[in-house]
Amino acid sequence: MKKYSVIIGFLLIPAYVFLTSDIDGAAHHGHGDITGATVGTAGHCQTGTCHGGNNPLNVVQLQVLDTTTLLPVTTYNALQTYLVTLKGDATAISTSLPGFGFQVSAVLGNHTLAGSYTIPTALASSIHTFACGATTVVEHSVVLSPDTTGINKYSTQFYWTAPAGTSDSVTFFSLLNAVNGDGGKAGDNPNAGTPLTIYQNSSTAVAPVAAAASTFTVYPSPATTVLNISGTDHIKTLEIMDVNGKTAYTNRYDAAHVQVNVSSLPAGNYVVRINHAEVRKFVKL
Repeated sequence: MKKYSVIIGFLLIPAYVFLTSDIDGAAHHGHGDITGATVGTAGHCQTGTCHGGNNPLNVVQLQVLDTTTLLPVTTYNALQTYLVTLKGDATAISTSLPGFGFQVSAVLGNHTLAGSYTIPTALASSIHTFACGATTVVEHSVVLSPDTTGINKYSTQFYWTAPAGTSDSVTFFSLLNAVNGDGGKAGDNPNAGTPLTIYQNSSTAVAPVAAAASTFTVYPSPATTVLNISGTDHIKTLEIMDVNGKTAYTNRYDAAHVQVNVSSLPAGNYVVRINHAEVRKFVKL
């Protein structure tokens, strides 16, 4: 199979969140693409009147997922749409950081826009796209709230459609800023995401990361109060997400059977990701 190099790196906006003029996005207020995509290196907010350097205690993770299996992909197909999830974990920082902002830019090797973005309807009032000359970014349009899974945890998502007819590399740059909300720059904690390289398929087949044989069962579905997860292998990590990709629950285990109290979850459809690999679905009544 012929493959073409594609690099994906994400940059969640740290520098401008909670500054009055940039509360709805750095690019929207004339600061442009600050992800580093225009120069090919990870961005930061340590210039001009922006925030300080990146804080590695704010751990930023991005993934590109197949929209059917919700598994990470290592290859992409031209014109196929993928789900991009972006998460920040600043729990190692002792102070409360009750909001965040971000910016993501996807570019070809010549630092111009690669593919296109689609914002989920449920997030249309909180994130947007903005053209910045040769690039276009995805960024916050309001100060975003943390996850309900714990203090100083953050997540958002959008869709990316791969470009057609190019063998050029593609790089997604990202930066995420966890902010304390005091209206100033001090005490906020930006960090850049790690670039992720994927490759273009010459065929039309979807190429998600190969999953292990099915070893886990999630029941009951529908569920009202308690959800059971059982497996022949031990459950190490468990994540529950709603249909918009918002994390509703996450935890670490070391057991073959766990129970999760889901009584507080709103009614609807949910996805369970086990050990960062296997995916199951259930309905909450």
